[in-house]
Amino acid sequence: MFDSRFLAFVGVAALLVLSPGATMAVVTTAAIEDGRRAALLTVAGVGCANATLVLVFAFGLSLAVGGAAWTLEAITVGGAVYLGYLGLRSLWRVVRAEYQRGPAGNGAASVERAASRGGWAHVGRGLATNLLNPSVVLFYATVVPQFIGRSDVFLQRFLLLGCAHVLLSVVWQGAVGISVGMLSDRLARPRVRRILETIMGVVLLAFALRLIVR
Repeated sequence: MFDSRFLAFVGVAALLVLSPGATMAVVTTAAIEDGRRAALLTVAGVGCANATLVLVFAFGLSLAVGGAAWTLEAITVGGAVYLGYLGLRSLWRVVRAEYQRGPAGNGAASVERAASRGGWAHVGRGLATNLLNPSVVLFYATVVPQFIGRSDVFLQRFLLLGCAHVLLSVVWQGAVGISVGMLSDRLARPRVRRILETIMGVVLLAFALRLIVR
């Protein structure tokens, strides 16, 4: 079960998880905007999305993507629209904060902003990000099966590999979310926060544009 093919998959999956992408941008944005708890809830949503995709493809529904080109196109467009929305939302927060700045209003606005979104909103953000991420869909549809041998029980092997990827993703993104959240708490000055939110808004828009023009 934990043979050389499995170790090779873990190495490939780890490299992909460590590489920056749309998911990491969304987790980082959540940490910057609302702190560590929001980042971890977003990571939980990402983990649930990945686990859902593992189950879908493990039970043979990958044929829906492989057999119908429009399915992947629809996922790509949906992902681009959602990432674009998150990017514009982040930039709009910066613009709104500029207009609402006051001598004593920044801290209160930040607390009110963090409290305005419940935990489920962050979980939903993570879910939508990866369920609408064509790169993640293609990873499970095309990469994971390459590490399943002819003598392996397909379902059992796919679930094992999928769980390994989900675990790697949750651990790494959770660590990044906690780290960025701690840094955000220390650098909670309004000007610094606005700069970080502007950067992440532009990054999210760039990922959305990349999905459209690829």
